[in-house]
Amino acid sequence: MKLSKQPYFGLGKVPIGIGAVIKGWNIPEQDYHDPEKLPVVDLRVMTSACPRDCFHCFTDKQKKDLTLEEIKSIIDQLAELHTRAIDFLGEGEPTLDEDFFEIIGYTAKKGIQPIVFTEAATKMRDIDFVRKIKKTGASICPKCDSLFNPEYQNWVVRDKTGKYFEQRNEAINLLIKEGFNKVEKDGTTRLGFVMVISRKNMHEVEKTLRYCRENNLWVVFNDFLPAGRSGKDSFDRAIMLNEEEKKVLRKTVERVDKEYGFEHPIYNNFATMPCVEFIEIWGNGNVSPCDANETIIGNIRENSIRKLQKKIIEKFPMHDRKTCNGTCPYRPKIPNQNK
Repeated sequence: MKLSKQPYFGLGKVPIGIGAVIKGWNIPEQDYHDPEKLPVVDLRVMTSACPRDCFHCFTDKQKKDLTLEEIKSIIDQLAELHTRAIDFLGEGEPTLDEDFFEIIGYTAKKGIQPIVFTEAATKMRDIDFVRKIKKTGASICPKCDSLFNPEYQNWVVRDKTGKYFEQRNEAINLLIKEGFNKVEKDGTTRLGFVMVISRKNMHEVEKTLRYCRENNLWVVFNDFLPAGRSGKDSFDRAIMLNEEEKKVLRKTVERVDKEYGFEHPIYNNFATMPCVEFIEIWGNGNVSPCDANETIIGNIRENSIRKLQKKIIEKFPMHDRKTCNGTCPYRPKIPNQNK
């Protein structure tokens, strides 16, 4: 099997054509550890509007009040810090923002890879919209709690019409038809999923992983975040995997990926790859370390990103990329791995 020319952080050289890495998260080892660079940054700077009401949503959808010019200024600062990719998470559904294409296009113009996390069913079934976003070079991550079980997927997003699952799958099929999953020159793909694993969908992990490997789709398997709705005391933790179930999931990923020639460490956050995200900027300009840590360090209107980066590392030294190995500091470590 052909391998990528470039070794990537936490993975080494990866097989090409199985969706091992999405374009933007393919961070060279030296770049990740360089204190003068910010590899991947999360931006929640688009609209709070969203047609879904996911029970495990990581954001309370605070109203965005950053202006377009302020958002562009953030992107300018990230370009100066050699940021490789921006994850556009929205406060709600990013594609509904009135400035969506202006922001995505500006990001790409600055040499930063846009990665759009989307519920997909609303905008990604429109072929003109899809073709327009393809021209920007953006990578796309449609929502995926299940590729095969409409009842569970519709339940997750609290869809009462029963249409979301089919519409989301229609969007995925269109994205594939338009070539988002074709092999990029650097061996990456521009289409993939973050699948949040519960006791109700863990039996789909192997089938989902094989589907992704066969179709050059990136996939990571995420635990519920210790933040957002799943971080609240009221969250039903009975749906969360226990440690024995997590072991089964990780063994499954390890076994299947070996069949595809993809031997990699199993990580405690995404299983198939390390976490490369650092710094999350909210719609009101507040800044926190990451999705899993919502501690507000400061506001982008009052401090530069460079200064806020230093503040985060001073308060939470586990985020220092000179020593960080890609494991999540907010989840239990896997024994004997990733030391």
